[in-house]
Amino acid sequence: MDPFSSDGELVNIHTAFIQGQYQLVLSDYDSSDFSESNRLAVQILQHRAQIELGQASEVLSTVSASKASSSPDLAAVRAYATFASTQDDASVAEAEKLAEAQGDNLTVQLLCGTVLARAGKQEQALQLLAKHQGSLDAVALIVQIHLSQNRTDLAVKEAKGARSFAQDALLVNLAESWVGIRQVCLILGGNGRRLVRMGTC
Repeated sequence: MDPFSSDGELVNIHTAFIQGQYQLVLSDYDSSDFSESNRLAVQILQHRAQIELGQASEVLSTVSASKASSSPDLAAVRAYATFASTQDDASVAEAEKLAEAQGDNLTVQLLCGTVLARAGKQEQALQLLAKHQGSLDAVALIVQIHLSQNRTDLAVKEAKGARSFAQDALLVNLAESWVGIRQVCLILGGNGRRLVRMGTC
C-alpha cells in the first residue's frame, strides 16, 4: 500500500515534495507532529528535500553509518546522499548491495533505483522498482526511466496502469503530462528538437 496515498496524514508534505517545494518540506513540517508510524517517512522526505537542495553533506552528517545500519530506509538515504556527493563507483556499488539485500523496502526501491538510473544502470533500476506494491512514486520513476530510454510505449503503458488504480492522483497526472510532452515532441519531429534544446522533451 502506498504510504503517501491521499487519505493519509502524509499527503500534504508529500505533495509539497513532489511539487519541488523542498524548503517548505523542511520549514513547515516537524516529524514530532505526525503519528509515530509516519515519523520515519517524514524524516526521509526531509532528508530527500535536503539532498535536492544540494545539502547532501548535511544529510550524511545527520544519518551516520551507525544509524544507517539500524534501518534500511536510513541506509537508502545515506546511499543516495553519498551518490549525490561523490557520484563515484563506490557509491553506486553500495546502492546495488543495498538493493540486493533490502529490495522489498520502498525507500530502498526509490532511492537506490534513482542512484542506479542516474548511474546509467536503468535496467537494474527497473528490476528493483518492479518490486513496488502500488507506489505512485515508483511508477513516476519508472515512467521517467522509460522516457530516458526513448521507450515512450512502455512509459504510456506504465502511466495507464497507474491511472487504473490511482484515479486523479497528482503523480499520475504528472506522469501522463511527461508522456504527453514526449509524444508531442515525436509528432513535431524536427520542430521537436527546439523543445529538446529548451529542456521540454
